[in-house]
Amino acid sequence: MKRKCVLLLLSVVLIATVCYANSVSGKWTGTIALLYDVTVNMKEDNGKVSGTVTTEIGDIPLNNGVITGNDIIFKPFTYNGLAVSSVKGKIDGDKMGVTVVFQGMNFTGILNRVK
Repeated sequence: MKRKCVLLLLSVVLIATVCYANSVSGKWTGTIALLYDVTVNMKEDNGKVSGTVTTEIGDIPLNNGVITGNDIIFKPFTYNGLAVSSVKGKIDGDKMGVTVVFQGMNFTGILNRVK
């Protein structure tokens, strides 16, 4: 009986850890293109992702994002008249590789989850 309880408890902890690792919700910080410090607050709800990117020029809304597994993709959008062709991220634990296609150029960076 004791062994079954311990196995059940370990299973619950393992499932919670995997679910947390794959979740994008929360605060992420990092640098894009080695130049731009950003803070990203994201919320995931049933595979849909939204949030806000805070930069030195202000807050930029993120909408219409979709998460599949560890991959996040946001639909193209315009901010202050400037076209953002895509924003893509790949979660790897508490790190996220990010690529932003802006005005025909790729900008990459790494974001870290803030705990």
